[in-house]
Amino acid sequence: MSALARAPRAPFFDAAVVGVMWRRELLRYARDRSQVFGGLSRTVLWLVILGFGLGASFRDIEGYTYAQYIFPGVITLNVLFAALQSAVALVWDREVGLLREVLVSPAPMFSVALGKLLGGASVAVLQGSIPLLFAPLIGVNPGLGGLLLAWGVMALLGLTVTGFGMFLASRMATFEGFGSISNGVIQPLYFLSGSIFPLKGIIGGVGFLDLPDALRDELNRLGINAIGGGWVVQLPLWLQVLVYLNPVTYFLDLLRAVSLHYQQLPMAADLAVVGIAPVLTTLLATAAMSRMRRR
Repeated sequence: MSALARAPRAPFFDAAVVGVMWRRELLRYARDRSQVFGGLSRTVLWLVILGFGLGASFRDIEGYTYAQYIFPGVITLNVLFAALQSAVALVWDREVGLLREVLVSPAPMFSVALGKLLGGASVAVLQGSIPLLFAPLIGVNPGLGGLLLAWGVMALLGLTVTGFGMFLASRMATFEGFGSISNGVIQPLYFLSGSIFPLKGIIGGVGFLDLPDALRDELNRLGINAIGGGWVVQLPLWLQVLVYLNPVTYFLDLLRAVSLHYQQLPMAADLAVVGIAPVLTTLLATAAMSRMRRR
């Protein structure tokens, strides 16, 4: 932390402080191989095993294989885990005393928070890029332009989730407590984003024409109607509300648009949420860090 003490101070923004905090997050990631293993194992489990396993039952979703459909969702899952894990480090830093050195230094809290956020977002992009290695295996080719846009969406999602995680971490007393909270955050954000099931559309199933009448009637009651070459799926209203209230839904939809050229929500809504959410969580993280300094 001596670099923080030597850096010239500014009342609100200090590029040197941002750089130190950013670099520290990247060094932490480079020394922690378990994160890479975790991202790789999640990709194999969700994309390969689940994708091809359920793909044996679903012929396609709106013209895409099931593995292709959940591909952006697996990227999102890796980003969520990486971003919140970066936020978890805030609790650890506070316990071992390193964060106290930063808080008592004259470093601007906005710069400290921004460096932490950029570091978390960078790690999230690296982790989110792991599923891209499997893209040729499932027949996905976003192209160079799509790849660059996908990295941009990952970075903004990483900023958003890291900022929200820092807000939560600033209010946690122990490292163990944040672990339970993070699991309670990741799973709802992931499953209520349309990552593993479409918000609406046609799913081609194997043997749907041979369904018993009683089962077909039950599916119709749930909003799943068998017509032509597949099932027409419409989520229940209460579930639609939860999905639309979830900001990750819009990041995922935009990520699916740039990687698969398939979108389920209006582009204007996606861009609005993706543009506003990182700004709000950056301010939230800065306020949380300032509150920790005052305490």
